[in-house]
Amino acid sequence: MIRKEVETGPSGPVFLCLLLWISALASCVAPAVQAPAIALEQVHDSGAHRIAFDRTGRRLASGGFRGRVYLWSVRDGRKINTLDGHGDSIRGLAWLDDDTLVSADRSGLINVWDLSASRVVHSAQFETIQAIAPAPDRDWLLIASDTRIRKRALPSLEALANRDMGSRVLSVVVSHAGDRIGVSTEDGRVVLLDKQLAPLMELPRPSRDAQDLRFSPDDRTLLAGSWFRLLVWDLEQGALEERPTEHLGKVISVDISPDGRQWLSIGRQTDSSVRLVDADSNRVLRRFKAHELCGWQARFSPDGRYAASSAEDGSIHIYDLDAPYRPTVQYAEDDQ
Repeated sequence: MIRKEVETGPSGPVFLCLLLWISALASCVAPAVQAPAIALEQVHDSGAHRIAFDRTGRRLASGGFRGRVYLWSVRDGRKINTLDGHGDSIRGLAWLDDDTLVSADRSGLINVWDLSASRVVHSAQFETIQAIAPAPDRDWLLIASDTRIRKRALPSLEALANRDMGSRVLSVVVSHAGDRIGVSTEDGRVVLLDKQLAPLMELPRPSRDAQDLRFSPDDRTLLAGSWFRLLVWDLEQGALEERPTEHLGKVISVDISPDGRQWLSIGRQTDSSVRLVDADSNRVLRRFKAHELCGWQARFSPDGRYAASSAEDGSIHIYDLDAPYRPTVQYAEDDQ
């Protein structure tokens, strides 16, 4: 039932992704799933690590293991542009406006791109980067660099503030109001900072590390992925709820729809499936076809019509959420 051999290469997580094929042996019939509206297969060599919709939802930026950044048409999957300015895996993408994109790689290099000319207009070098997060007004950017949070002006990348978190930063996010910052660290903490990076409060600790923090549109809820679960903090009550999921390993990435009613998640170890769930009831609304190898990121478009996901196999899937949900059962090729 294994349909292909997985080549080992420079991306170490591929070894963990072999578990996907082992778990596939447990059943010849997978749950009914919906195929993506657009499937861009193997477009990033050794992994598609980061994705970001532009503000209109018409373009999608993607960054891969080799450091190359592509721009795609969401409507038809056409490649619009290729940006070559990194030599390491992309760890952050953020649109500032229709013509400006920020990209960051694992080595610590950040580039600010003028897309109309396909050139870098500002650049800076930091320590190893885990993630970036722009302010809602795009006036400043947060950079998670090892144990440190750095705040930099946009587009110049001039220093504004720094804070050492005492442990490697896993995720950083800015609230929609721009007045609070969520940070999760490798020692299990999840904290809120103000926009000057001063501490506001430490949230209840989850049972496992919090991945890919996201604020709800009203900033009352903080969402994250974890092993097998979604982590949900009620910020008004200061309470944590750990919700079960259908994922069979780490939930590496999550997102919240613009209206706050739906959540998106993608698995990584032993599970590259994508799920759309109801925020209130935790009920699964849509099951999307899994990527061939471990997932990396999942995001809604700003208008809520589309969702996209990326994975270790170098693929990017785009889902039209306005399309009727018509899932079908997927069979292994040798059972046909």
